[in-house]
Amino acid sequence: MNKHFLKGIRDEMPEFLKYVAAPFFRAKLIKNREFCKYYDLLEGRETINHEKIKEYQLSQTKELLVYSYQNVPYYTELFNKIKFDPEKLNSFDDIKVIPYLTKQIIRQNFDKLISTKKVNGGYYIATTGGTTGEPLKVLLDYDSIFQENAFIYQFRKRLGYQFEDKLATFRGVEFGGKLWKLSPMYNELLFSPFKLSKLTLNHYVKKINSFNAKYLNGYLSSLYFFAKLMEENQIRLSVKLKGIFLLGENIDVSQRQFLENFFSVKSSTHYGQTERCVIAEELERGLYKPNPFYGYTELIKQSSDDYEIVSSGFLHRTMPLIRYKSGDLCEKANGLIKIKGRWNVTDFLVGINDEKVSHISINFHSDILKNVSNYQFIQDEKGKAELLLIVNKDFNPSEITVMRTEMDRKIKGVIDFNIKVVDSLKLSSGGKFNRFISNIKND
Repeated sequence: MNKHFLKGIRDEMPEFLKYVAAPFFRAKLIKNREFCKYYDLLEGRETINHEKIKEYQLSQTKELLVYSYQNVPYYTELFNKIKFDPEKLNSFDDIKVIPYLTKQIIRQNFDKLISTKKVNGGYYIATTGGTTGEPLKVLLDYDSIFQENAFIYQFRKRLGYQFEDKLATFRGVEFGGKLWKLSPMYNELLFSPFKLSKLTLNHYVKKINSFNAKYLNGYLSSLYFFAKLMEENQIRLSVKLKGIFLLGENIDVSQRQFLENFFSVKSSTHYGQTERCVIAEELERGLYKPNPFYGYTELIKQSSDDYEIVSSGFLHRTMPLIRYKSGDLCEKANGLIKIKGRWNVTDFLVGINDEKVSHISINFHSDILKNVSNYQFIQDEKGKAELLLIVNKDFNPSEITVMRTEMDRKIKGVIDFNIKVVDSLKLSSGGKFNRFISNIKND
């Protein structure tokens, strides 16, 4: 069955039918050929020695480079220009002659970076969140969805996760004004972080209990706010949780500890990117290790302590990204890395009913900011905020209507936005830029 057709059926299906069809959709993930191949590979990792793993990683890197040279115009021209023959790759040191791939290069050479060879399963368009300005658009193999989930599910096993376990997930997707919606393929109930408040709390708790969720999953900022509301209102879940999976944000140590203490379970997290070049599991508290089966990762020194994460991903061929500079920084620690350059969990807006809406919940995963050079949120009053835009010469005022529609789809009734085009954004007294500026006193 066509994957895009299947997705359309799943998204448009009435909610009660999703529950009936849930086993069918679930099987489409955990019985998928690509999912099973990578899951079995990761399960067998403990029996493979370090040298064999490095051999595998080098062979995958070579395969990626040869494929890219033969099928991707950008790399054909680049490798010829620098006189690099991927067939002669013998060590990871050999790829250091290849120039880094930056976001700017991707934007300038987008069409040339697309493979001329049709990829089995097709592809889809993904965009990064645009935390540093303009979002980046990339093309990803559709099968990489199943492959990446094999890594995530294998990571979850450390907390006792089993395929039949249900998740209550808090993250920013389109809810159409509802408090939650079922995602049958992932065995999860998605809860809106935008609508969470003391007025809706009981609805959230009752639904999680009736769904019989075994794990909480999602943004730390949203889960922390959920737990704090429960504590303040002396409410507890009746279901017994097995753990908490954190995603998409930096990890605030005190918030994480509160979550674990409140629900009496452990939590885990991992580091990943929209571009799917690197994934890293948390092996020690706050310390990660890039998975060698996912891609080849380099740490490029930027200062005495900071290293930039540069990776070549193995999971997609539609638009291969080789030596891609993510812009994320890390520190080295005992053979592991500590991630530094990620979302700021202290940045949030306050909704009309004291909802806390984090940056990651409302980041723009589309091209609606294609003519916006930078943007900033400023809030002086609960339930209201300004979105300031610096635009380029191609910007059309009608794009403001599109932005407002996009934001209303997510958080209508929580925060009203006044969107304005300005000449400059506000900086701190030290000259630093903050995406969010709040003049509201918050606990």
